[in-house]
Amino acid sequence: MDRPVDGPDHFPVVATMRVHGADDLVRARRLVATTAAGLGLGADRIEQFTIAVNEVATNALVHGSGNGTITVTSSETAITVEVRDHGAGLGATPGPDMPHPTDIGGRGLWLARQFCDHLEISSSTSGTTVLLAMRL
Repeated sequence: MDRPVDGPDHFPVVATMRVHGADDLVRARRLVATTAAGLGLGADRIEQFTIAVNEVATNALVHGSGNGTITVTSSETAITVEVRDHGAGLGATPGPDMPHPTDIGGRGLWLARQFCDHLEISSSTSGTTVLLAMRL
């Protein structure tokens, strides 16, 4: 699929929030679901997108710096969420294949890839940014 968006800087920001713990994950899921519904995304796709964002935001808390920033943007054709943390970065960007059944972890990003129309990962020693998008 062609990239549906150019990134969060190119579209109006709907909301930005910090994520520090489980309560913030609840608020983030609610924000994504409410925004997606308001933009006309169907119920099944709202659920999938919300799960994908939750998985990536959870990764920012568990594997990143222990906190993150979620930025929600929209255009006429897509809803986009950027999840950013300031951890040490990923050692290697996970591939598109499902993790082996004996692997511990790795399923969150794989699942997010399955649910989203577009997923892009950028990681360095100063943090990781994951851009998730769903066509409307």
